[in-house]
Amino acid sequence: MIKTSLLGLLLLTLLPGGAGAQPIQNSDFFFLFGPRSIPSQVVPGTNATVYGATLLGDEVGYGYQVARRSAVSLWLEYVPAFAVHGLSTASIRGLVNNDFNAYTLGVRVMVPVQSRLSVYGAVGGGGGSFEYVVTAADPSPSVTSNSTAHGVFDFGGGVDFRLSRHWSIRAEVRDFVSGAGLSGSTGVHHVLPVAGVAIHF
Repeated sequence: MIKTSLLGLLLLTLLPGGAGAQPIQNSDFFFLFGPRSIPSQVVPGTNATVYGATLLGDEVGYGYQVARRSAVSLWLEYVPAFAVHGLSTASIRGLVNNDFNAYTLGVRVMVPVQSRLSVYGAVGGGGGSFEYVVTAADPSPSVTSNSTAHGVFDFGGGVDFRLSRHWSIRAEVRDFVSGAGLSGSTGVHHVLPVAGVAIHF
């Protein structure tokens, strides 16, 4: 009897669009990566230009489902490792560090649109470490960067396509809002499109 039940559950899970195609599970880990392009900009109060660059971003987080009504689910989401890495050159000597790291806690609402496909929106807040440009004139003009801590508000949305009981492909666009002119941004927004995998359990 037990073997028959397990076999039936396995078959339901493997059937495309079947009842077991998107099982109810309470936790997920996600690992997402993507590019972030920053523009060239003039350093305030100087004639120096920091050149634009394409940087690498990564987002690692954990979600826990706290409520479910019909097919719509509400998740708590902790993102302890959202980071962007990369350097820029400038019209004068030196390198500018554009790194930032954000740590946020928030909520995610997931809505299935097909048996394997869900859309979601997320919002959260926390803090982070950012870089800003500094200049020096002695012995010759140069640029570098210093780090600072700042509050962070994040929001975004994406899609999750279920491959199997434990794996899905996920893609999203998320905006981390912080102080103006930090880590290569000309304003307060740090927008990053990312894609990768999520592990469900």
